Amino acid sequence: MNDGKWRVLAYMATTLPLMWAAGCGEGDDRGYTLTGTVTYQGKPVPGGRIVFEPITAQGNSGPGSVAEIQDGSYRTRRGKGIVGGPHHVTIFGDDGGMPTEARDNALFPPYRTEVDLPYSNAEHHFDVLGK
Repeated sequence: MNDGKWRVLAYMATTLPLMWAAGCGEGDDRGYTLTGTVTYQGKPVPGGRIVFEPITAQGNSGPGSVAEIQDGSYRTRRGKGIVGGPHHVTIFGDDGGMPTEARDNALFPPYRTEVDLPYSNAEHHFDVLGK
């Protein structure tokens, strides 16, 4: 092998493990886990998703988070949790089936609200208000 190839291999051998270690340690568990329930008209929402967006106008920053709703419950994924503080929350609820071109399975229009979430693992329940 020529000298240039050895340098590239040596660089990769020393740099890649450092990059891997930086990405796989404590920093990988970004955010806090948020769990809870979502109801509509007093019943659990069968399916959908819930989107959490920090409200930057109120001084909150950081990445947003998305959780799937299954049988009325949701849980943010490990490493994809909430950052705490004020958030816009948008809930998309459906009947749990697959939509088709002929059928929209949404239970309600996207529901938007604001919440102030704790800076810790927590539980928060949402009751979608019908119109």
